[in-house]
Amino acid sequence: MSPFAQNPLFSKSPQVEEASGALWLKRALILWAVLWIAVSVKFVVQPERKSVYPCFADSSINWWADRSLYDNETQDTGFRYSPTFALAFSPFAILPAPVGGILWSALNIALLVFALRLLIKEIFPGDWTKFQEACFLMLSLAGCTRAIWSAQSNSLVFALAVFAMVSLKKERWWSAGFLLAAAVHIKLWPAALALLLMARFPKQLAFRFAAAGAILIIPPFLTRPLPVVLQQYQDWYALLTGPYRTLRQAGLRDAYTIAEHFGTYVDDRVYTLLQLVLAGLALLWCLRLAKITRSTETYFTGVLTTWVCWQLLAGPGTERLTFLLAAPIASWALIVSFKEHCYPLLATIAWLMLIPLGMGGVERLLLPIASWSPAILPLGIIPLMAWQIVYVESRADLSQSAQVIGRSKLQNQDPSWAA
Repeated sequence: MSPFAQNPLFSKSPQVEEASGALWLKRALILWAVLWIAVSVKFVVQPERKSVYPCFADSSINWWADRSLYDNETQDTGFRYSPTFALAFSPFAILPAPVGGILWSALNIALLVFALRLLIKEIFPGDWTKFQEACFLMLSLAGCTRAIWSAQSNSLVFALAVFAMVSLKKERWWSAGFLLAAAVHIKLWPAALALLLMARFPKQLAFRFAAAGAILIIPPFLTRPLPVVLQQYQDWYALLTGPYRTLRQAGLRDAYTIAEHFGTYVDDRVYTLLQLVLAGLALLWCLRLAKITRSTETYFTGVLTTWVCWQLLAGPGTERLTFLLAAPIASWALIVSFKEHCYPLLATIAWLMLIPLGMGGVERLLLPIASWSPAILPLGIIPLMAWQIVYVESRADLSQSAQVIGRSKLQNQDPSWAA
């Protein structure tokens, strides 16, 4: 017998693996804490550099001063969110910029990490060890850092989406409705996720989501004069439906980016049609998910992945920093592909394109030799969605095969024994 076999340091006992996994999980959480510390230092030293926090804070100040939130030519804030969000941001805006920025980042990081751990516990199918959870948190950190560094609200939106799905799984319909409505009041595009979920839960979710959205419109009317609030909502509507709707900014990364960097001109009306067609395909796939899988975890994971892929490839206003949404999904796919031997090469390609190769620094480095490098990020969505489809279909086939084998065994049993 090998001397190492009797050494407890080299044993593979469940207790040792559990302790090792707990240690790695603690290290992963420490890395997230280090990110918050680094962001906090940046807010102290350079609170306005590469940060959208001043935009949020200025919007709250403008709200209480009865100035238009959306007069970007005069105030140059670039604010595009709802009046409710401007009001809700007030507790941060009244603080000195470094303090408010530190607390805002702490809120976003804490909610995002909590959401990532909920994905492991409640949404993602299969059993996960603590070591695998640690790997998931560290891989996700690599893709979320650049958005958190700029104080974006995308991490908050993603966390609210995850909380809503957990509420749906537990049949807490009102909680799910309010969480989805809150996400929509931050950025409009989570409405696509609400629509996908309402296709499966129309009676339970549709009315509650609409009612919650209407209720969240009310708080601004309780704080400022009625004509001022009505004008704010009118200005917001004019911004979203005006020239800004089709304005192509340098930071946008979507299917349009793929077309323009491969020499294809796409008319705005044609691109809108493409967005609708892809939305329809996303809806059909989510309806198929409900039919082919009996696992609620697989269903909710599939819907979350489909929403993320549609938003990043064809959704409105997808910027480089919006790809924070893809980091948890791509990291989940990477781990599961090796764990279950399900097309690991495809999942690896998706993760590499969406995280390390999609970073702004790498993109600028590749630009002299590959002028199409800005298209790497949206192109990475294609292998991610393809992997999800083959993964879900393979799990459905395995489930059906297991059911057939189970029925065959029951039919071949001795009747007297069965009795």
